[in-house]
Amino acid sequence: MVQAQPTVKTESGLVSGVHDRGAIRFRGIPYASSPFGANRFQPPAPVAAWDGVRDASDYGDGVPQARFDGDPFDAYFNPLKQGADCLNVDIWTPDVATSGLPVMVWIHGGGFMTGTGSAPAHDGFTFARDGFVHVGINYRLGIDGFTFFDDGIENLGLLDQIAALEWVQRNIAAFGGDPSRVTVFGQSGGAVAVMDLLAMPGARNLFSRSIAMSGSPVAAATPESALRVTARLAERLGIEPTREAFAAAPLARTIAETIPMAMEFLDFSRTGAEAFTVSPYRAVHGTASMPLSPLAAAAGSTVPLMTGTLRNEATGFLTALGMIPDVPEPIAQLMLKVMGADGAVERAYRDGPRRLFTPVALVEAAWTDWAFRMPTLELVEARTAPSHVYEFHWESPSFPPGLGANHALEVPFMRDDLATMRAVGPAGEALLGPDAPAQLAHRMHVAFTDYARSGDPGWPAYSRTERSTYVFDAVDTLANDPAAMERQAWKETS
Repeated sequence: MVQAQPTVKTESGLVSGVHDRGAIRFRGIPYASSPFGANRFQPPAPVAAWDGVRDASDYGDGVPQARFDGDPFDAYFNPLKQGADCLNVDIWTPDVATSGLPVMVWIHGGGFMTGTGSAPAHDGFTFARDGFVHVGINYRLGIDGFTFFDDGIENLGLLDQIAALEWVQRNIAAFGGDPSRVTVFGQSGGAVAVMDLLAMPGARNLFSRSIAMSGSPVAAATPESALRVTARLAERLGIEPTREAFAAAPLARTIAETIPMAMEFLDFSRTGAEAFTVSPYRAVHGTASMPLSPLAAAAGSTVPLMTGTLRNEATGFLTALGMIPDVPEPIAQLMLKVMGADGAVERAYRDGPRRLFTPVALVEAAWTDWAFRMPTLELVEARTAPSHVYEFHWESPSFPPGLGANHALEVPFMRDDLATMRAVGPAGEALLGPDAPAQLAHRMHVAFTDYARSGDPGWPAYSRTERSTYVFDAVDTLANDPAAMERQAWKETS
């Protein structure tokens, strides 16, 4: 018996989805108008209503973006197609006829340069399977989403995210969701976005819980730093550093400059420690939309947060720079110096529980801690609202021993969906290896869904006295302040 296409009424018109793996899926539902033409480099504009039933059975447009040549995971994380009508959402729900389900809104990663909420890596069927409405969102990326002009309009990619969350508040009940039970969660750039949203007045009351996976509250830029990036982009494009000039530049031209500018930014001899925040496309604080930095705003946030990092966040970045498996000793010492990792920090890695001695291990650990782990703990310790902290330690066998708990490795585990990663092909099989523990994926997924339901992932909240940290690994453990030696050493450098 053929199931009828499920149809839902949104504020702009009817949409029809499809049954998929025991859930109901809708793709490409617009939450804002196309951000091009007259809308380019402007805040998100409302969607025009449509007549009839809009087909939401297949992929909508992904945000136009650059691609990294030779990336074996491109089709796993990034859009299958790109186009102008890209400010849209994907929704997975157990049943459109029900009500009151908890909602999880996913913000994809990609350094604010690449990605899409509808990629295979971000399919929400496992969440729908477990009683959630899952929403994946798109937002403007790269030059179009994060160029700063100091003219009163800024953080367009984040304004898109706020518009999507506002759309969820107005429409998600029609898909079975409860707008008062929204958890916003994201990984990498998406986790940075979650931390940014916690600091933005415009995002207040749009979600009740938050999860940030491998984010960094120090990634947000000052106006001065952001204007330097804008000036350099204008120089590369051969235009004036104004909104009007950028809006008139061909989209293909700005996309073509996105990754070359990012690689230039990663040159720490030119940009200093900022290079280790990975991307030049960042939120800007000290502005109307984000008055305070994520760290400065942390004490005033009332939204509960679960957050964590991987043990080897920087392995992939070092690989991209040709520094895996080895970093030459002089380069290693220069990188450590630029990050401010003094002798006390090095001793914490050498003499502490990790016993790191090689230049590559020291640089990787310092980069992970400087950019991700220590700022995340600083954010948590500044907060008064409840916070839960975790670390992910399981290692991929595709990296040298001790370097395998790499950035983004936890995504298929958190989703309890190792099969989609393996379907990538040889790269996916190599990343997981033959012995990736399915039970770890199940445990991690349960912790995330339990947190979204109740605020309790299964371990105590972090405090300045206990510093409870849950460690996901082949065998999970609950640790008390596992970052103690490194945390103290880094604190003494500041």
